[in-house]
Amino acid sequence: MKTDSRDRLNLALRASNEGVWDWYVGDKDIYYSDRALEFLGYDAQAAPNLAIDAKKYLHPDDLESFETSFEQALTPNNNDLLAVDLRYRHPDGSWRWFRVRGIVIRDYNQKAIRIVGSVIDISKRKNAETALEEERHRLKQLVENIPVNIYYKDTDSRFVLSNSSTAEKLGAASVQDLLGKSDYDFFDASHADIARQNELEIMQSLEPQINVIQCETWEGKDDTWAETSKLPWLDHKGNVQGIFGITSDITKLVKTQRKLARVANELHHRNQAIEEELKLAREIQQALLPLGLDEHTLRGYDREISFDCRYAPASDLAGDFFEIIPISQHKTGILICDVMGHGVRSSLVVSMLRGLMEKERDAATSPEWFLYGINDGLVSILERANVTLFATAIYCVVNLKKATLTYSCAGHPAPIIIKDGKARQVPMNSGKGNPALGLIAKTPYTSKTIPLDELDRLLLFTDGLYEVENENNEAFGIEHILQSLQASSSEKLGNSLDTLLASARLHSKDGEFDDDVCLLAMDVH
Repeated sequence: MKTDSRDRLNLALRASNEGVWDWYVGDKDIYYSDRALEFLGYDAQAAPNLAIDAKKYLHPDDLESFETSFEQALTPNNNDLLAVDLRYRHPDGSWRWFRVRGIVIRDYNQKAIRIVGSVIDISKRKNAETALEEERHRLKQLVENIPVNIYYKDTDSRFVLSNSSTAEKLGAASVQDLLGKSDYDFFDASHADIARQNELEIMQSLEPQINVIQCETWEGKDDTWAETSKLPWLDHKGNVQGIFGITSDITKLVKTQRKLARVANELHHRNQAIEEELKLAREIQQALLPLGLDEHTLRGYDREISFDCRYAPASDLAGDFFEIIPISQHKTGILICDVMGHGVRSSLVVSMLRGLMEKERDAATSPEWFLYGINDGLVSILERANVTLFATAIYCVVNLKKATLTYSCAGHPAPIIIKDGKARQVPMNSGKGNPALGLIAKTPYTSKTIPLDELDRLLLFTDGLYEVENENNEAFGIEHILQSLQASSSEKLGNSLDTLLASARLHSKDGEFDDDVCLLAMDVH
């Protein structure tokens, strides 16, 4: 009977990457497949029987759930399935997360006589989930504990987003209770009229009002003083959605520092601190980009792949980024991503995406599965936060051994290739468009493969490049990109990118970009 069971286990092993275990209830011995023994860190003779000796090897916090699951599985007429995640003490002293599954085999009296199951090490996934959750928690703590009021208002000057500090200052029961209301619900009419007029001017002129000191007058409460900065709130197409602002209560400062020069000096120092923090945040964000690309040069099989990039953020905190992911000696992944909009919210999503990329590292060899995993994780986070955001991306894998480039687009512009001095935009995936990241859970992604012999140069780019407009509201467009790349195809890669950016800036009505611009290119030698 046991010989037959080994045959069945061997079949299971060939069909699964998981380890297999097999225990006859009551036996001291337990069977582990080679893969399971690899997870446990023991050979077959020394491997522990976790079914009867769990206390020595399982984490105390997981022991009760494991024993309860096992007891229920062994109980007659109970569920035949065993499923539990647990932490196991590896011989090297570390804790490893295992996912354990099993099915109970019973006799004619429904007594459990045998359990056959699988085990797999899920430590990377668990650790990535924990790290991502911690990062989200830190970001939430930061926003909720900053001692200033942060808020967004629509074109009717009604609150659509705020932190808890804003709700508390205005006397709302909660942030949710604040939404949909305006200053007229909290201040007296004269102050609300001034605030409304200022916000209308900002929306019409698109000019911010920075560090404005105002006396706030309330119905039935003492006057307060505040320092307020308000800016136009634009969507990714430049359409006005309202305003967003940051307000600090400076009542105590004004009351205790009556001299205007002293007050101005204090505010000046506060502004310097805020500017330094924003500068530091931008420097940290840019430091995460792999700007030194010589170390990523790929060589082998009579080819050399070199990379270069250009990065032009439109604000202090950007939503565009790129990454080069070394996979093996002959294989590298390259990704470029564009988060909806730019600023604080986009930069927070960039942090989430970087965490998800690390979580999906094992899928980096397959563009469609890599984007699938990132999309699923982002959808889950945004749904829990009740936020609608998305990001477009393209991910490519360069394989020198196979001499191929495989890519998958997630709502992103398809790449441009140059061959023999002629530039063209390649087809989107398998001819069908894939949705952007963060919109639809469990959506499948497709990919397309082209031989490296078909290209001398490749360009990945974000939409800030071709959407920049001139005085006549005419976009730079893909055709201008193709023309610039063809004209500079004989130049070095970096010079070609500089020429392209200069051409786009020359087209722009003010010589600058309204949106973040990110370029990532490679040469095939």
